[in-house]
Amino acid sequence: MRLSGLDWSIIACFVFLSLALGIYLARRASSSMGDFFLSGRNLPWWLAGTSMVATSFSCDTPLYVTSIVRSGGIYSNWQWWCFMFGGMFAMAFLSRIWRRSGVLTDVELIDLRYSGRAAKVLRGIKAIYFSCIIHTIIKAQVILAMARIVEVTVGWDKWQSIVVVSVVPLTYSVVSGLWGVVVTDFLQFVVAMVGAVALAVISVEQAGGMEAIKAALPSEVLGFMPPGEFAGMAFMTFLGYVGLSWWSKYSSDGGGVVVQRISSCRTEGHGYAATFLFNVANYGLRTWPWVIAALASLVLYPSATDGDTVYATMVVDLLPSGLRGLMIASFLAAFMSTISTYLNLSSAYFVNDFYEPFVARGRSQRHYVGVSRVMTVMLSVLTAVATYYARSIEGVFTFLIAFGSGTGLVYILRWFWWRINAWSEISAMVTSTVMAVVMYKGFPEAPYVAKLFSIISASTLVWVFVTFATTAVDKEKLISFVRRVRPSGPGWGRIRYDAGEKEDLAGDPISGAFVQWVLGSALVAGLTIGIGKALLGYPQSAAIWLALAGLSSISLYSRLKADRQEKH
Repeated sequence: MRLSGLDWSIIACFVFLSLALGIYLARRASSSMGDFFLSGRNLPWWLAGTSMVATSFSCDTPLYVTSIVRSGGIYSNWQWWCFMFGGMFAMAFLSRIWRRSGVLTDVELIDLRYSGRAAKVLRGIKAIYFSCIIHTIIKAQVILAMARIVEVTVGWDKWQSIVVVSVVPLTYSVVSGLWGVVVTDFLQFVVAMVGAVALAVISVEQAGGMEAIKAALPSEVLGFMPPGEFAGMAFMTFLGYVGLSWWSKYSSDGGGVVVQRISSCRTEGHGYAATFLFNVANYGLRTWPWVIAALASLVLYPSATDGDTVYATMVVDLLPSGLRGLMIASFLAAFMSTISTYLNLSSAYFVNDFYEPFVARGRSQRHYVGVSRVMTVMLSVLTAVATYYARSIEGVFTFLIAFGSGTGLVYILRWFWWRINAWSEISAMVTSTVMAVVMYKGFPEAPYVAKLFSIISASTLVWVFVTFATTAVDKEKLISFVRRVRPSGPGWGRIRYDAGEKEDLAGDPISGAFVQWVLGSALVAGLTIGIGKALLGYPQSAAIWLALAGLSSISLYSRLKADRQEKH
């Protein structure tokens, strides 16, 4: 046993507090699906935004970051930093109209946007696709990481770890729905970040300080941009991340987790602010404790080959009693915030988008809440089995990005062009899935960027052809969608004209959203790189990047203030 009595006491207190919060909030989640899955649409922006951040990382994230930094250096974080552009795109262009749509899940949008039998089939397929396939992969990745941490720190075997760590988040997810998830997320985010900062500080101290780490590591490890030649493989991979990944994956228009939080917010403004907070905190703040610890690990464990377990090994080797327990609690916090969200959202997809419309229409809200709780348990069992057979955390992550990478453009364009129909989405999903399997099974040695480009290219060619080869969405459905959501851009001009061309149907100007997107992206990129440069001891570079973030934030605030005054 590697943990002391003090360590176990700290872990037990954290677990008890998380369960107590979930049980306390149980009554709020029992009356309807809106309460169970959307917290009654009454979340303030700061709680929704913090929940987005807490959910976006889990116990696998520091293991994953450590692995990629050890194998490729700081610049490898562009694998996930690239999604800051997609996050800010969702904030600027889509957060308000997602809230305006009033959907319970992003899959429910299909009923508002498309017509005909294909739309019904698509909604059912996506409900199963996300709840039973995509989310199972995500949850398996998260539980696999927690199981490895428990194996290193406590010594339990894989099955024992999977069962034990899943019980607590499963319990409060079943009992209290999204209310329990988001409130415990806030607590868990604080605990997770405290633990991450503590390990980063101690690991740097054990490695001799930041200057000693910099002196011991080659310059390419410390670089924020790809090493090597301009057209080398590292640079091409980097272009694949920043040029393809952020807009091509299945969550390009926000994704289920972010959309669920936006839909749960009190107003459109709260949804916008929550998405802004998420992007700033997710990339600018939470990145660096893990990256710094990963750099220290290269000095402390230069010959370690299993990047997935180095971070957990540092917890055991470097932290004293008490802090070790806090760190395990922080792992649990990160784990529970993510797994509870995906348990809740998987159940939402299954019940709201499959069971209710196709199996048991017209039942009471309490009936659907009861089924949601049962499905939460059943989907967690499916995940446990998948986790047992999963092997590589980084491998799961990169496959997951590629798996749905052919669908992203459709998900974006459906908001801006009336001609996109249900068959566009169906063909993109099928082609993307088939191509991902072909590329990973048939060409396993191909560079990642080549796999990604092949999947995106094939999917795009197929869905564009299918869009023009199939019947357009019923005009009355499109008019209803425009009146409810008020989408932006010239792609809806014809439908707005048919609806009567009123000023209140025009939506938010695309030019204004574009400026907000650019400013927001510059803010987050400047903050992320600037903080990193400062921590690594490059004050001049840090000042430049932080100045970019500051000027962008001032400009964005001025723009939003002017927009509000115009509307009033």
